[in-house]
Amino acid sequence: MTLAARLVAGSMWFSLVMPAADVTGIWMGRITAAHEEKQDVAFQFKSFQNAIAGTMFGDEFDVPVQDLKVTGDRVEFTVTTTNYYNGEKVKFAFIGTLSEKEMRLVRERVDAPAIEKSAKEKEKDPKQAFILKRLS
Repeated sequence: MTLAARLVAGSMWFSLVMPAADVTGIWMGRITAAHEEKQDVAFQFKSFQNAIAGTMFGDEFDVPVQDLKVTGDRVEFTVTTTNYYNGEKVKFAFIGTLSEKEMRLVRERVDAPAIEKSAKEKEKDPKQAFILKRLS
């Protein structure tokens, strides 16, 4: 067996036996919202019957986490919110890494409508990076 083949086989075996990081618990942090203001954000992930479910806590209502995947220290999921004022549904994708006490995430709007943007808005990265801390 060549060295390359052994490395590929070894990495495949490692990915199969490497347990997923523990995402369960309550996680809280701050994210930059509209108009550059900071907004608290919190998630709770629970494990039941060999599955993990999550909730994003909001000011008006709580929203279920969808498409949750935890592979090794990588975590990804989506959340669909409803605009309180006009009823528009907005889907966000969250992708990041997980450690024992910290989750580093990037949030990006999925299927954002094409709208005319100013030069200043075009410079701004639509992805928002933030850190969540484990509370429990």
